[in-house]
Amino acid sequence: MKKFLLAIFLLLVAGCSDGEGKQHTKFTEQQAVPFELVHYEEKIAPIYESLVPHIAYASTPSQFESLQGRFKVADFSIDLDNYMAVFIVTYSNGCGVFVDGVYDHDGYLGVQLIDSNGKSCDVEGVPHTFVLQVEKNQYKKVQLFNGEIIKSSVDVE
Repeated sequence: MKKFLLAIFLLLVAGCSDGEGKQHTKFTEQQAVPFELVHYEEKIAPIYESLVPHIAYASTPSQFESLQGRFKVADFSIDLDNYMAVFIVTYSNGCGVFVDGVYDHDGYLGVQLIDSNGKSCDVEGVPHTFVLQVEKNQYKKVQLFNGEIIKSSVDVE
């Protein structure tokens, strides 16, 4: 019985810890990468409804055309010689979500989303599709963060 109570006590102590030992990605101004929001819609590509949130990238014309079709976004162009396109689909509460910044952290391109902090937001999710233009670089992965949590990640090929 004493072992059982000790086990329960240890579980409670472990469950109540503040998680200081966890690694969190904190972006700095030195890691910031210039970006431009080139397309935004309050809709979601049907193919990604069950996979939200999702991030993808295009650095060649064929990848770009493929993602434009998959994300069902309007026809627009990006200078793919100097830039890559980053496609993002996500949901938010009725107050919305926005792209806070784009960062280079250890060879990974991190896109930071931030939820708007409205006082009276609808509970029902609002779909969002973003397309960003980011200068080309040799990234290993493209990752989507909401706060300090990775929501989606894709290897750069």
